[in-house]
Amino acid sequence: MTAAPLTHHDILALVAPFTRSGRHVDLPACDRIQRRVVFKPQERAAYVPELHGLQELLALEKTGATSYRLTRTLVLPSGLKARLETTGSEPADLLRRVDAVPLTQHFQMGEGFLVARHYALRSDAQSPVLTSGVVQVDGLMLTMSVSAVRSVSADVLVAAPPGQALDIPQDLLAVLGWAWSPLTSGKQGWTGKFRLRGTADQRTRRAELGLQRAAEFLAQTLAAPPAAFHDQHLAARWRAVFRRAIPILTPILLLITLLVMPRLPLMDHASAWTLIYQLPTVLIAISFMTQDLPKFEIPPWPRRASAASWLRPRAQNVAPTVD
Repeated sequence: MTAAPLTHHDILALVAPFTRSGRHVDLPACDRIQRRVVFKPQERAAYVPELHGLQELLALEKTGATSYRLTRTLVLPSGLKARLETTGSEPADLLRRVDAVPLTQHFQMGEGFLVARHYALRSDAQSPVLTSGVVQVDGLMLTMSVSAVRSVSADVLVAAPPGQALDIPQDLLAVLGWAWSPLTSGKQGWTGKFRLRGTADQRTRRAELGLQRAAEFLAQTLAAPPAAFHDQHLAARWRAVFRRAIPILTPILLLITLLVMPRLPLMDHASAWTLIYQLPTVLIAISFMTQDLPKFEIPPWPRRASAASWLRPRAQNVAPTVD
């Protein structure tokens, strides 16, 4: 059964608490059929002086007979946005919850980068839960999408400015640590994973720290020539190679273990035999702990890039110069 559209009287009743807070409904922008009430944009740069031109957009949707969703969208003049969503049965309560989250929580600025974070207010979390985040570095965009499922890693997408393509190594982010997977080139950009575990609040904090670290790292790395990445992170690149090789090394080490065990003079050392016997299990466990879905591959060796820039025109069909 199709839900009844909002009437003019319904809209006036819903917007009362918003009007008292200084928000005013934008009647032409409202969608009565979709039961969506939109409010006029408000300047919010005074609350965040470093973000000139920041605007707030509010939208209230009636999602059920007595349920609502309130979305606050903060928009910068560049078009970069940060959202906050919450659901409940009382619009006035939703507004109080949204206003309690500081605008500064959505953005982080640093030398050469800007981070925008999207949150949701959920009943199972003590504070706003990160749903996604965007890192902007000189036109390059890194997007991290955080799943609501506890054991699922966040999806990472690194995209070039419009009309350009990225020439980056697969281990560009993997050098940051074991939580970051190698990147894979695709139509939309370079995709990867960021490992997250724990409760919703723990995952949010780890994702926030991951975004901050990635932003600082990309701002520093992309400001230098591509060849400098190899020189500065050579040890970390080899650690990333070893991590990628773990899945394929596992069956090789298992085979070596089976071949060597009968030849080892350890008949009288029960503890040593127990350790060797458990080695296959440990190797398999490590293989699955390093990534969500182990990939059996021979990882490319790190090489110094020969390109002069991290970017190239998208129309120019040139193979990546680094692995």
